[in-house]
Amino acid sequence: MAVHGNGPSAPNRVAQPLPGSELNNQPIPALVIAGRPSTSTSRHTLRRARARLVSLSALAAIVSSVACGATDAPSTTARAESPNAAGRSDGPTPPREVVIAAPSARYVVESVTAGGTLTGTITASAELQPGAPVSTGRDSAACGPAIPDESVNRQGSGLGGAVVWLDDVRRGKALPLERRLELEVDHCRLVPRVQGAVVGSAVNVLAHVPFRQHLHFLAGGEGGPRASLLLGQDEQVIPTNLPFDKPGLVIVKDADHPWPTAYLAVFDHPYFAITAPNGSFTIDGVPAGHYTLKVWHERTKVVQQPVEVSPGATSTTAITLQAK
Repeated sequence: MAVHGNGPSAPNRVAQPLPGSELNNQPIPALVIAGRPSTSTSRHTLRRARARLVSLSALAAIVSSVACGATDAPSTTARAESPNAAGRSDGPTPPREVVIAAPSARYVVESVTAGGTLTGTITASAELQPGAPVSTGRDSAACGPAIPDESVNRQGSGLGGAVVWLDDVRRGKALPLERRLELEVDHCRLVPRVQGAVVGSAVNVLAHVPFRQHLHFLAGGEGGPRASLLLGQDEQVIPTNLPFDKPGLVIVKDADHPWPTAYLAVFDHPYFAITAPNGSFTIDGVPAGHYTLKVWHERTKVVQQPVEVSPGATSTTAITLQAK
């Protein structure tokens, strides 16, 4: 979906999340926000968001028709493409490995009384260290001569940036109300590097680099990217829910540069966590029972371990990851 302005150029502004999206807790469809829309455009967008439109294609057509009549859009715009369009785009292909599998059944929200808490520490051997920096080539003036590898973030033996989750848990507490993430192109890198989210979330992408980036959102075992975003030279925000339509580990890569990388771990339940730099994590409100705990890190093998959660109690576990 592309939204283009055809009026005179204006200073670039960072757009804010659509008003009213927090009220109905609905994901925001793929949308480009470039510059400040007119007052009538804001009211029109608000009414459509609150009406809970179920047709993404219909909304895309409405937004496009409104935005093309704007009078203060910037001279350069970004483009958010649908999965079908993204699948035809040149760029990286999805990996074969499926890290977060499709659930066996629908997740059911129920009251959790005397829920337990699972805490622990994820560690790795000292041999797991960052890789060599990546040369920036022709973009060295904006990015420096090289980008350091940020795949390994640790304190002592603890390992940060690992995704920890209860595999295929099908009953439990409600999903979190906060479903808006932010992914920023900062100093030519994507930050944060690893985030967790639930289905129906949306991500704002902010660009601060003086060159084009073509970001692809790729999930293992799928035929093409879930979404593709073309970012121009100016700072822009693109709220899109396309990467979060179903569970999966989504990798964000740039078709034009080898170093930008980020990960979005998408679940249909709330029982997951991202480890702190010291490797610690906490998952609370867990119904008592036996589960399989899984751990993924981009530089290690996936590990799974049986755990037991007792009513109203805290269970502690420690897992050591091995490098791939």
